[in-house]
Amino acid sequence: MKSIPYIEYTKLQTGDKEAGQWYYMSHLANACASADYHRTSAYAICLLNEGALRLESNLFVNKAQAPAIFTIAPSAIRKFSDLGVNYEARILFFRKEVFLEGQTDINYLDKFDFFEKTGQQVVSLNAAQFQQFRSYFDLIHEKANETAPHTTAIIRSLINIILNEIEDVHQSQQAGQPVTTDKGGHILSQFKTLLSSHFIQEREVSFYAGKMHLTPKYFSYLIKQASGKTAGEWISEMLLLESKVRLQDKSHSIAQIAYDLNFSDPSHFGKFFKKHTGMSPQKYRN
Repeated sequence: MKSIPYIEYTKLQTGDKEAGQWYYMSHLANACASADYHRTSAYAICLLNEGALRLESNLFVNKAQAPAIFTIAPSAIRKFSDLGVNYEARILFFRKEVFLEGQTDINYLDKFDFFEKTGQQVVSLNAAQFQQFRSYFDLIHEKANETAPHTTAIIRSLINIILNEIEDVHQSQQAGQPVTTDKGGHILSQFKTLLSSHFIQEREVSFYAGKMHLTPKYFSYLIKQASGKTAGEWISEMLLLESKVRLQDKSHSIAQIAYDLNFSDPSHFGKFFKKHTGMSPQKYRN
């Protein structure tokens, strides 16, 4: 069994004298070499220079062809997979608490909803946009090797520019898009967003149907029609994904994980996990 790690990006810098810094840039293959699911505690921006990649973020699946840029929120469970072609990409991590130093608005990053919003985590770029983003990434890489007094402030400003440039690209592309009439797809998108926030405490289909002011029967019909899976299957998949990630952290007992995931006791957690994986939590962990 392959592990599903919680990657702290600073741990990737073993031997680096700047291992404690609040940002980190690497080639994607170096930072996330494993094809397994993982998460980080930092915001991530990935610039795809060549080739193609598949990105899974929680339950959302995106395929991207270069040139493109990905944005991933902290703690989202993600997985990068190649699509059978060579790719080249760079990924930039940064921590919110340090990035916001000097900001009067502690919710400043929340306005960049492309980190969380369905369908906006991957955006294609034209040649001019790609060159612009590449120049910003190059500047950050260059400045990261400096020890000048204002290096941190400059890198913070460059990241801020990148965020605003991504927002501008999204807005320019959305301006030319027709309004969608796919109700099932819209409901599915809303459901997966709600599920990412509530799946630990709320596992009844009726809760999510109520949030969207639909009857459970009609809600279930729309989800099944749009995805081929039932709402209950989506809930179980999200819970299973979270379980697999937490089981990789051996500092927490299986019993503690069971209670943290809102199971009534470890036995119920074990039965749920074995039903969906064919193995016990302990066997999976080992």
